[in-house]
Amino acid sequence: MSDAYTPIKGKCTWWREMPVDDDVWDTRLREDEKRVYCSCFVEGTGWMHTRGDVPSDCPENKRCRYYIKHL
Repeated sequence: MSDAYTPIKGKCTWWREMPVDDDVWDTRLREDEKRVYCSCFVEGTGWMHTRGDVPSDCPENKRCRYYIKHL
């Protein structure tokens, strides 16, 4: 996993998304079927989603003590 991250407009500043290496070059998968690993940069909590099902914001946004909305 890379330590670099870019805040995504409209999401928690610490929420990051990273493509799953096995799916990046898999031509059998449509773009929204490819998996992405989402994690909280500060707390280290992580979730696996398909790109089409990634939440609009960090699922822990109500409980995260470091939550900062990136505008």
